[in-house]
Amino acid sequence: MIPHSRKLLFTAFVLLLQINYSFSQKTNKKDFDPYQAVKIADDGSWCWFQDERALLIDNKVIFTGVTSQGYNTVNEWNLDDNSSATTIITEGSLPADDHNVGSIMLRPDGKILTVYSGHTYDPYVRHRTTVNPYDISEWTEEKVFTANAKVCYSNTYYLEEADITYNFFRGNGNNPHYMVSEDYGDTWTFGGRLFEFPGRSYLRYASDGKNRIHFITTDGHPRHMNNNIYHGYVENGKAYRSDGTLVGPLSTTENSKFQPSDFTLVFDGDLETREDVGWTSDIQLDEEGEPYFVFTVAKDPVTRGERVNVSKGGFDNRYHYARWENGQWIEDEIAYAGSRLYPDENEYTGLISLNPKDKNVLYFSADVHPVSGEPLLVDGERRYEIFRGERLNENSPWEFTPVTFNSKENNIRPIVLADDNREIVLWLTGRYTTYKDYQLEVYGKVIKEKKKRLRRKKAKR
Repeated sequence: MIPHSRKLLFTAFVLLLQINYSFSQKTNKKDFDPYQAVKIADDGSWCWFQDERALLIDNKVIFTGVTSQGYNTVNEWNLDDNSSATTIITEGSLPADDHNVGSIMLRPDGKILTVYSGHTYDPYVRHRTTVNPYDISEWTEEKVFTANAKVCYSNTYYLEEADITYNFFRGNGNNPHYMVSEDYGDTWTFGGRLFEFPGRSYLRYASDGKNRIHFITTDGHPRHMNNNIYHGYVENGKAYRSDGTLVGPLSTTENSKFQPSDFTLVFDGDLETREDVGWTSDIQLDEEGEPYFVFTVAKDPVTRGERVNVSKGGFDNRYHYARWENGQWIEDEIAYAGSRLYPDENEYTGLISLNPKDKNVLYFSADVHPVSGEPLLVDGERRYEIFRGERLNENSPWEFTPVTFNSKENNIRPIVLADDNREIVLWLTGRYTTYKDYQLEVYGKVIKEKKKRLRRKKAKR
């Protein structure tokens, strides 16, 4: 645990703006404080094994979601006037399940692509594109790519140097596969299989937008595997370990010679011991293209595969941070994450996400004090709150401040966006019973802190 000497300073934020959940209805309050939390959507959710799920385009935040009825949506939050809009992408074709949330990608021509699928529901990878650039109000008809088995998850990236779009998804054998497009996602062909092994690994991806896509992966689901975490990347049709060692050419068929352990071990959870079970959360790249990522570690997991006596574990999860520096991985535990969101998914935390422009800033949800692990209680009940973590540099301790405080409902699953002058955090507020049963609202907050932090860094020199 990384200590810090400051007490947490809690500040309650009044949620002032309510926005109608309809594309045709927008609201605008001219006197609204832009740095207060804003309710962006009345009904939405997301999983965390899809990316990108949100984009910052000029002064608009565009993000995907799944309603409590199972409708896939693309949403827009206009930062100029705090208006919001929602377009329903699917209505009734998929069941309620937050794992169905789509990826979203800004194409070179300014149009927006979304790719989505059911949660191991059928073999169809679905996709649609906006009719006009930068405008979510009108979309092309849904198209379908038929994969080699039931699929889930979409992670979609355009590589400029190759002029190719990739979508990584989970397919046959619950292993990761990829598809490619040479027309920005209008049409797709099967690319190949990333891993082939008897495990259900969980990957997170990040791209430099030019020629390289990084990934982190587990061995399997933390319910069934004790789980190490590995890192690798793909470039120009080949796969590499963190230090640039070639693992081999990417598969271009239904089979692959790769498995997670072929890549660089970052977190050793000891596959033979049922403790310190890792699960991937988020990965980003710094200004030099080097990866940094966060993940969760379950300290009190139940027996592997247990589905009955689940109440015996899941109360002590931790957040970890890893960075690539001088040819090696450095990883540390940085905060208590608290308890599971619900029994049976004992490793489901409130989640942790990174600032994509600053490796020394992150956000997470926890129902405990991040330093002491003491429960956060509201009216005698534990409550998940959103925290911001920051440090001056890689050798400084993390300091945590609340984004939400004394909330009436839980706040979970932050997503972070940023440009050179501001950072923006989105999160979900409300009831989360299971991944198929939830009633959540989407909130957002603009935090303009970067210039202030840079001044502090300069003053210290």
